[in-house]
Order: sequence, then structure tokens, then C-alpha cells
Amino acid sequence: MAFPQVSDAQLQGLDADASGDQPTLSPIVSAGVRPVSDAPAVTTALILAAGQGSRLNHGPKPLHAVLGVPLLARALNTLQRAGIERAYVVIGYEADVVRRGIEQIDSIGIEVVWLLNEEWEQPNGLSVLAARDAIQEPFVLVMADHIFDPKIVSRLIETPRAADEVLLAVDRRLEQIADIDDATKVQVNAGSIERISKSLADYNAVDTGLFVAGPSLFDAVHRACMDDRKTLSAGVQTLAEDGKAAVIDVTGLMWHDVDTPADVGRAERKLLDSARKPTDGPISRYLNRPLSTALSRLVVKHTDLTPNHFTLVHLIVGLAAGFAAALGGYIGFLVAGILFHAASILDGCDGEIATLSFKSSPRGQWLDTAADGVSFLAFLLGLVIGVYRSDLAPIYFYFGVVGLAVASIVLVNLYIYLIRRRRAGSLLAVRYGYETGDGWFKRFLRLAHYLSKRDFMAFFALVLAVFGQLQVGLIVFGSLATLLLLPASIKVNVESWQLLRRARQPLDGISRVKRGSGWFPAAQLATEAAVARDRSAQSEVSERR
Repeated sequence: MAFPQVSDAQLQGLDADASGDQPTLSPIVSAGVRPVSDAPAVTTALILAAGQGSRLNHGPKPLHAVLGVPLLARALNTLQRAGIERAYVVIGYEADVVRRGIEQIDSIGIEVVWLLNEEWEQPNGLSVLAARDAIQEPFVLVMADHIFDPKIVSRLIETPRAADEVLLAVDRRLEQIADIDDATKVQVNAGSIERISKSLADYNAVDTGLFVAGPSLFDAVHRACMDDRKTLSAGVQTLAEDGKAAVIDVTGLMWHDVDTPADVGRAERKLLDSARKPTDGPISRYLNRPLSTALSRLVVKHTDLTPNHFTLVHLIVGLAAGFAAALGGYIGFLVAGILFHAASILDGCDGEIATLSFKSSPRGQWLDTAADGVSFLAFLLGLVIGVYRSDLAPIYFYFGVVGLAVASIVLVNLYIYLIRRRRAGSLLAVRYGYETGDGWFKRFLRLAHYLSKRDFMAFFALVLAVFGQLQVGLIVFGSLATLLLLPASIKVNVESWQLLRRARQPLDGISRVKRGSGWFPAAQLATEAAVARDRSAQSEVSERR
């Protein structure tokens, strides 16, 4: 389980940032190492979706689409990515319309239990109480009109808490809150909630709208309602007064409350930013991603195209690049460089569309990986043919043949690795062993690996083509493939084979695997690995590129 950490910024506080009429901000201090949780595992969620959302002027608010996906559907799919299995959804305004709209969406794989709040025009505390008789176990509580990173839910679930305690995810980036007046403010002290309300003058965090709680929250909201305080925040304040309301700091993770048309635009930008990868290099970050995300935004908002459609388009463009390269000459090589770089940009779209529209699948990942390999080999083959036809120096041809052969072997090795380890079909699942470490040799390997990545190679090929030197790329890639990619791919494949071989070796009649300094039953580790794969399949490794 993950425990809250105390950062230097938290300890130093935010008082220095206060000026003028701004409220004085006292520091958030995390509770440190919390007691071991006595609450059961959380696989249930409660979603409040009863409101009208009149400021959006577009039918029931839960069905308002952000990047082509209704808000409620996005919340359900995000919860599923975080490991939630069942969601109780409280609906009210145009309840039948909301229910029919969600039930016709095939991509929702989570179990949905519908609950009705006939007093939906009242504050949201009554929507919470609508689930009081239905939920007896711990649950994650979210708002249907919030977009959020599944990692926030994962942190809430993994953080130890008492069975009668509520945990609230808070954000301390106060200067980045678009509408601070409408936000629910929180005053936090030593990891516990002191006060929570939209009207607080002194506060040091903002409520993200994501909680983990148990049935005690229903009792607290009911007590608050008896005092004519009918909001969820009033119920949390009641628990806070009993010393049973704490926070986890999720500053830096993506979330947004969608209330107005302006919020829709902000939410779209945050979602598009979240589709970027932390492994993106400068070429992807500053050139490819701005273009691919702009195109992906248009696709998910205005078309029914799937990620697989874009995989096919990217494959066709890649094959066209190979054909142009085979023609030889300056024009042929220039067109090939342009098309090859265009294919690299399009290659980002299918993963972005899959992430944004929740259409990722193992088959799609494998299709994308295969298309990447085929288009890359087609480009190399076309370039080798073009060099031969253009009567250039033989060294280019020889390096090209070597690079083509080695690239084929590397791809076969990596595909075998993915199949053997039963990983998702993305090559992002491959770990070569030099991704971390401070030694100069590992840093050199990371640099060389980046230079051999698709985005850099495509941009490098385009630059060379513009200057009439595309054939030089064969020397560069042939060298990198032979000296780095081939040994690295063989290494990961051999290590994978050895691990599985050891797992089959019986010790005392039980197959065991060495982990760290000890041996563990292979079946146990296989089960742990399967659970981990399932948990991560829809997040980091499930990205299609």
C-alpha cells in the first residue's frame, strides 16, 4: 500500500504566496505514515449524477460529451481503469434519458446499478443518501461532472484508513483552479480536514470531488441534513469534527470540474495533455504531439473513426513512403522523408484516440505494433532499393542491407518476448535494463535508444531528405541497430526465457521463482503478475504505441 509523503513544499507552506486580498494559506502537512487500514478492499463506487447542469445548456449534464464521450460514461470507464468493478449511479433529472444514453454505450464494461433521487433539485447530500440502503461496503465517491486521472482513484484505494474514516483527494495548486469562487475549499492540518466549504476564507487546498469512504459517511450526511445542511461537504465536515476526515494530496494529477462551456474547453485540453507520454522525447513533445493531438481532437469530437482506422491509415502512409523511397533520386527521397514523418505523426493518433475514447484493446495494440514494424521495414527496404537504383556509393547499400536484416531480427525478438510474457501488444512493455541508472554507459545507452526511436528517426530522415542526404540514414540506423538494438532485444528475450525456465523447475515438488534473495512459488507470482497486468492494462502499458 502507498503511504502519504511529506514534501518540502508542504512543510514550508504556502504563506509566502499570499498577497493583497488573497486569503492567507496555511501549509498542508500530510499525516505521515498512517495506521494499517482496517477497511476491506474497495471495488465499489458511488457516482452522483442527478443534477441538471443548466449552465451547459445541453440536456442532462451526465450525457454532455467531452471529446466525444459523455461525462458519466467517462467517469465509469475511468473507474474501471482504476480497478472498480461495480458503480452505483444516482440519477434524477431526466433519469430515464440518462439511463438509456449510458446503457447503449458498448465500451462500458463496469457493472452499473441505477439509483433514483426524486429530490434532485435539492443539494447533493440527498443524492448521497439515495445510496444509503444499497451500499454497505467501502466505496469510492465521485461526481459525474468531473474528469479525473485513474491514478487518483488508485491512490485513494491504496491509502490505509480506518473503516469509519473518509479520505478526500485534494489539490493544492490553488493558482491553477479556473473558478476558485465555485470550488469547494478545504482547510487541512496535519493530514486531517479541519473545515470544508465553498465559503471558506482561509484554506490551503481544494476538494477534487473524489473520496473513499464507508457507510459512516451516510450517517454523517444524514446528521447534517437533520440540521438542514444538505450538502456532501456538510457531511464531511461532520466527520471532520469527529476527527474522522483526512486527505491525500494528489497535486499534479489531472482532474477538472465541468460546469460551463469554458470548463468543457479546459477539460478537453487537460485530457489531450494526459494522452501525452512521459517517455516522449523532444521531437514528439514539441512537434509530433501538438499535431497528432489536434487531429485526434477533431476525430473523437466529429467522427466515428476508431483507433484501428488510424492504424490502417498510418500503415498505408508508411508503405507509400517505402514506395517513394524505392523510386530513388532527390524527389523520390524527399517525398519518402515527408511521408515517413507523416506516418510517425499519424502513429500517435491511434493511441491518443484509444486513450481518449476508451477504445483500447489487446488486438488493437497488436495491430498497431505490427503496422509499426511493417511500415518501418517497408521504408528501409524501399530506401535500400532506391539507393541501389540511384547508383550511389556501395557503402550505403551494404549498411542498408545490414540494417534491414538486423531490424527484422530485432522485431521478431521483441514480438517473441511479448508473446512469451503474455504482455500487452505494445513495445512499451519491453524493459531493456538500461532505462534507469546513473552510470555513464547506461546514460549512453539511453541516448542511443532515443536516437533509434521512431519519432527521432522519422524527423532525422526528413531533414536528411531535404538536404539530399537520406541515404546517410542507412549508415546511422545500420550502426545503431547492430550495436544496440540487436544485443538489447536478444538480452531481454534470453532473460525472459531463463525466467520462465526456472519457474518450471520443481523445488520440493513446487515450481518456484527467485525474487530478490528468496524463492517464491511460481503460481503465486504468476497470480500477482496477472493481477498487475489487469490493473495496468488500461493505463500505462495499454497505450497503443
